[in-house]
Amino acid sequence: MSTIFQWTKSISVGNDTIDAQHQRLLAQVNKIIDAVALGSNSKELQEVIGFFDEYIKEHFSYEEAYMKSINYPDIEEHRKKHYEFIKNYNKFKEEFNQNVDKDKLTMEIEVYIGDWWIDHIGKEDKKYQLFLENKK
Repeated sequence: MSTIFQWTKSISVGNDTIDAQHQRLLAQVNKIIDAVALGSNSKELQEVIGFFDEYIKEHFSYEEAYMKSINYPDIEEHRKKHYEFIKNYNKFKEEFNQNVDKDKLTMEIEVYIGDWWIDHIGKEDKKYQLFLENKK
């Protein structure tokens, strides 16, 4: 498997559970990129879809509970971003289950997830870490 996106300490949010969840996500992002490079097939995409079904439930609920526990003031805005991700994920999942061009869909998913990795995890999630650091 290629490693396009790599875990670095700068991405850490200072919470071991969330960092571990993000690292699992990173492995799936790289798996999607590999699927595009090698020519996607339904089995690979089905595995990624299965991962995201569980990841969304586990990670978003844990992260939101964590933000609530530290009294993060922008939790509602962050929840909206999670909701938007879920909405897009469900759209991709629905398209995958229909007769669409799987290679094209895989490329769209790769771009979306890659952008999510950079913008949400690299920037938005860091905000609650910085909030907690400033609070101490």
